[in-house]
Amino acid sequence: MEASMENTKKPSLNSGTKLVVLLSWLFMIFEGYDLLVYGTIVPSLLQYQQWDITPTQAGRYGSYVVIGMLVGAIVAGMLADRFGRKKVLIIGATICAVFMMGSALAPTPEIFGLSRLLTGIGLGTVMPVVTILTLEYAPAKRRAFTTIIMYSGYQLGGVLAALLGMSLIPTMGWRAMFWVGAIPLLLVVPLAIRFLPESIAFLLAKGKKKEAVRIAERFEIPMEEVEKEQKEENSMKNGKEMNSIGSLLAKGQRRSTLLFWLASFCGLFLVFGLGTWLPTIMMESGYSIGSALSFLLVLNVGTVIGSFLGATLSDRLGHKISCTLSFVVAFTAFLLLSFNPSSTLVTYLLIAAAGMGSIGTQYLINAYVGVYYPATVRTTALGWSLGIGRFGGIVGPIAVGLLVSMSLGTFWHFGLFALTGLIGAILILSISGSTAKGKSVDSLSLANKDIPTTTN
Repeated sequence: MEASMENTKKPSLNSGTKLVVLLSWLFMIFEGYDLLVYGTIVPSLLQYQQWDITPTQAGRYGSYVVIGMLVGAIVAGMLADRFGRKKVLIIGATICAVFMMGSALAPTPEIFGLSRLLTGIGLGTVMPVVTILTLEYAPAKRRAFTTIIMYSGYQLGGVLAALLGMSLIPTMGWRAMFWVGAIPLLLVVPLAIRFLPESIAFLLAKGKKKEAVRIAERFEIPMEEVEKEQKEENSMKNGKEMNSIGSLLAKGQRRSTLLFWLASFCGLFLVFGLGTWLPTIMMESGYSIGSALSFLLVLNVGTVIGSFLGATLSDRLGHKISCTLSFVVAFTAFLLLSFNPSSTLVTYLLIAAAGMGSIGTQYLINAYVGVYYPATVRTTALGWSLGIGRFGGIVGPIAVGLLVSMSLGTFWHFGLFALTGLIGAILILSISGSTAKGKSVDSLSLANKDIPTTTN
């Protein structure tokens, strides 16, 4: 009996795995910070008299980082396969840090916008690479757990951006927020150069088996498992269905595929539209800049709660129901916020619920895609879903910026988010078929490899 229990016990993380997860987690903290910091400075940017930026321009600059991420994710895949995961990660993180400094020093709004675009290229490079390394160095039976831990850094980065915004912006101005984004160049990148291992699978693919064996022994990674997974991946790549968009749009799959794409568009519209404009919208509601930034903090806390609660609901109710309910939570929260509640406490609770139902929903959509399609087209399905979804991330900041420039009031701002949440719920409900319960946790390690989230 004791032996049986011992065999079913999940393996613990060894010191080597903990090191990889820790470094990946640190990268994700600054990934989340660099991506979400813009929302904290938009109110100050609109008041910056030297540039005289309009809300429409501010929305456009908010979308530049998403465009950059789209480019970065594509480039990362090609370069990582050629030069190695570690090198691409370090280059991507360096690009982020350098152009965060570029944003801090930008003499004109045009150069600021260019810096945000180039920062986005770095961000799009970092996230998929750290995910690949985390998955590879985690024990097979603990990949979901280690992925969740690693991705928690992203939300922590958002919390850090809100907290620092509340203290730095009133005293040192908005440029100080971007100087903080340069810290990885001094802290995390040197640690990665010294301690982060290269991908064992990459070394094997390049014929460097001796080096691969040495790293595998050092980090206690079973070589036979790596070689087995590599053979399976190569077999899938050689299959006719692998990376075939035609199979996703074939008869019987086309409708569900298009619905997933549109749902992801709605999810990332909420993620980036809300992340860019929430503090500004709250200032329009009469809150000071410090109080407005506190709502961004609450939003990210709600996201953390929503991610874990959503995974639990997926286990019990299935992905379709959990995704639908999450969108409904977003719709309800935004609808109530559109009427500008008089109670600050109620507003905080609704903002937390909005975080659960917006950013948290996108994680659930990724997981749903990850288990809906067969293994041979799963990666392609997720890539296209996130790729189309990123256009929502581009449109979101611009659309809300147009509403802000028209001075229509918070009813219309939150009303647009509510409508997006309602459409998202209808789209998910319209997807044919369902997935088995109990797959959400296992799918997180695969399906959330390109976003968080908010969100590649």
